[in-house]
This record gives sequence, C-alpha cells and structure tokens, in this order.
Amino acid sequence: MRLTGKSLLILFAVGAGFGLIGDHAAVHSGATRYLDTGGVPFILDSPIFFPVMVGLATASIGELRLHLAPPRPGDFWEGLAAAASVLGIYLLTSILTDESTSTATAFIACLAALVLVRFGDGRPAMICGAIAAVLGPVVEMIEHSAGIFEYTDNVDDLFGVGPWLVPLYFAFGVVAARLGELLARGPSGRRASAA
Repeated sequence: MRLTGKSLLILFAVGAGFGLIGDHAAVHSGATRYLDTGGVPFILDSPIFFPVMVGLATASIGELRLHLAPPRPGDFWEGLAAAASVLGIYLLTSILTDESTSTATAFIACLAALVLVRFGDGRPAMICGAIAAVLGPVVEMIEHSAGIFEYTDNVDDLFGVGPWLVPLYFAFGVVAARLGELLARGPSGRRASAA
C-alpha cells in the first residue's frame, strides 16, 4: 500500500507547519541560533530548508510505515492527539534549556515512551521511531558542523546538539508513522485507494 499524492502533501504540510512552530519556540528561547544559512529566505525564524526537511521526513516516514505492516484503523482525533503530543514535546525542549541535559533527556525519553505506547503498533512504530532517532540528530550534527546553527552551550552535549533530540525524534517517527496509517485508511477508517 502506498499513500496518495494528497496524503503525502498533507503529511508534508503537517510536518512543515508543526516544525516551524517548534523551531520558532527554540529560537525565541535561545536554545537554537542560526548562524550562516547561505542567504536563504526565512519563514518565521527558520531558514526555508528547515520546514522542507521536516515535511519530507514526515511524509517519508508515513510512507515507510505502510511498507512494514497493514495500517490500523483510527480517526482524525487520534491523529490530532498524536501530532499535538510530539509538538508538545518539541516545545518542551525550548523551556528545558536551563535544566541539566541528562534530566531533560530522561524526561523527554519518558514522554517518547508514552507516545510509543499510545500511538505505536509495536515493531513497525519502533522501526520508524528508531530511524528518525538516528537520522534526525545526525542531520542536525552535520548542520551544526557546517556552521548553519548552534545550540546554547548548556544543551549541546551530543556532538554540538541537544541529547534530548534522540527521544524527540523517536517520538516524531512514531507519530509520523501513525499519521501515515491514518491517512492511508481515509476519513472513514477504510483503506484509501492508492493514486
């Protein structure tokens, strides 16, 4: 099963939009600061490539999930709760900048576990979460090394980025996977036809 073009566009828009909200909070709290973006335009406080990358990651994980197992039924409200949960965790990282990274990381890992239990479906969700938990922080480490942005000194313990990115991206992967399932099922809960 594959997602339709419309479903992929919805996933992209949700990821890009929620990513912009989270990044706005990170920049305004001082947790993140952009340095050299090569003159690319900004949307809110983010260089345009940021929402594009988050949107593409969301759509990619949603599509990947459908190749791992058949989608489960669900509804719009579950999708809203899933998206709100990962956005809430993202926003939380912007207010934990004065805490020790070990405490903040453990707290966010606990929240990611709750996201997995509530919205995940075992192995497929864990695979999607694990892929996001590895690739997301690695991409941010590369961007940090390239001088595109930096985290504040008290939250850059993982090769220049926040160690809580690992559980945050894990939760993101679980939620993107669930959203992919819900969009594949369509608004009535039945499987939507592929484009």
